Amino acid sequence: MPYFFVILLLLPLSVLGGGFAAEFESRYIQPIVADVPGAALVVVVGGKVRLQKTYGVVSVGESVPVTDQSLFRIASISKGFASAAAALLVRDTEMTWQTPLKNELAYLRFKSSEYGEQINLWHIMSQTTGLMPHAYTNLIEEKMSYRRILERLHRVDFVCPPGRCYGYQNVVFSLVGELVQAQTSLDYAEFVDHRLFQPLAMNRASIGHDAYVEDENHARPHIWNGGRWRAVRSKSDYYKVPPAAGVNASISDMCQWLLAQLGQKPQVLSPEILDEMHQGVIRTSRQQAHYPYRRELGEIYYGLGWRVFDYGSQAGFVHHGGYVRGMMSTMVFHRPTKTGVVFLTNSEPKGVNRLVLDFADLHQSVVSSGIDVLATR
Repeated sequence: MPYFFVILLLLPLSVLGGGFAAEFESRYIQPIVADVPGAALVVVVGGKVRLQKTYGVVSVGESVPVTDQSLFRIASISKGFASAAAALLVRDTEMTWQTPLKNELAYLRFKSSEYGEQINLWHIMSQTTGLMPHAYTNLIEEKMSYRRILERLHRVDFVCPPGRCYGYQNVVFSLVGELVQAQTSLDYAEFVDHRLFQPLAMNRASIGHDAYVEDENHARPHIWNGGRWRAVRSKSDYYKVPPAAGVNASISDMCQWLLAQLGQKPQVLSPEILDEMHQGVIRTSRQQAHYPYRRELGEIYYGLGWRVFDYGSQAGFVHHGGYVRGMMSTMVFHRPTKTGVVFLTNSEPKGVNRLVLDFADLHQSVVSSGIDVLATR
């Protein structure tokens, strides 16, 4: 074990700060960024930003560097914003987590009217609608509007009653956007901008394909062609489902979002809202969560727009990853110790999927020393 890491283990998270961040970056991030077009990282320890760093260029063949203001597509990490939007609806309107969707969206039809009438906001946010997993995700990638996809929901089979089993969704999950408009008369992008982006000073964040590609400082997606990374055109398909995959953000924006998830922005996201969002709702498998095998990995759940898992002796890790063609991202944190990371890249490196457990492993190593990691002074 490196001497530096031995020193690291003797210090609490709140004290080691930059040491934890530097260790995470050197051990896990540097091997990835050594061979990608561009990337960005933020590490928060004990509620304080200890490292924010960018790497590479926005597009291969160009000399324009990635900066802390460069926009990335964060893909399914967008689901956390949808969760927060849903929680704000419940707090500020007459809607509850248990209000049936059909009370607000009368046009919806499901194959089983009995089950369809039970589906509520809680079910769509926790991926427990009972519908066949990834129902019509394939149609998102075709030239079909979101409304037309919804008109086909009555053909989708239920695999269990609502609330009884996990089934990851993008189309049905994004019905929260329809509920926002029904309750507030604002479209989803306006609501998120007004209630989350602006109050959190996420000044570069946006929703939608045009907002991404028309911005002069956006990271282009890249795919590996067998010998090198190649820039590809950004596709607009998953922007059809903004709550599921529609957010664009810089690492500076994601720093603010991470701080909010760690409880550092209570005027925007209260502890009560965070408790709701981060609770484990439905048990999932390691394979369903796309986690590599680690002996220390414990129980895994899907919460409300977030994955939640235990690692070693610690509970309460919260995570979501994101992927669209040419872009990968991950966000993982531990609210009790106010510690977390966000990593964004404009390519598809294999190591990104391991980062979530690499973070938990390093975090667990510090905690296993027996020192008090909850202090954040």
